[in-house]
Amino acid sequence: MKDFINKFLNYLRVQKNVSPHTLRAYRKDLKEFTEYFQQHKPEDIEMLDIRGFISEKIMAGKSKSTVSRKLATLRSFLNYLFDEGYVKTNVAKLVSPPKATKPLPKFLTVDDAFSLVQSPEGVGHLPVRDRAILELLYATGLRVSEVEALQVSDVNLKEG
Repeated sequence: MKDFINKFLNYLRVQKNVSPHTLRAYRKDLKEFTEYFQQHKPEDIEMLDIRGFISEKIMAGKSKSTVSRKLATLRSFLNYLFDEGYVKTNVAKLVSPPKATKPLPKFLTVDDAFSLVQSPEGVGHLPVRDRAILELLYATGLRVSEVEALQVSDVNLKEG
């Protein structure tokens, strides 16, 4: 297996011109892969073996994005072996990566929002404009880019 990995890493370095950082990451992932599969030959690796590898990483507390990256490395490696004729199929293509969890968006407390809306100070039209923009953002949930794109014709002054 080490010979195949060295050929693959050399291929990435010479043919694909990947960065040294990427090569280190691939080397580390493939080392973990060979430790898990020990004496397996690449052509003997099955889909269930790959799922077991993924499960082990998740059970070890690795994040889903880390496990997905390791699977992507494995897919690239097995795809290289397939393209070079060392294996008949790339079984890693059949394995789905774990679903990444999306973090909940951060939001302001009511007190923070009130303080923010009250923050424009000074005299003249600019503080009034700024407060109106902040109230609009808070009350409607519009994005900044959507507020920037607003035209006077978009506002219905009769109905509010």
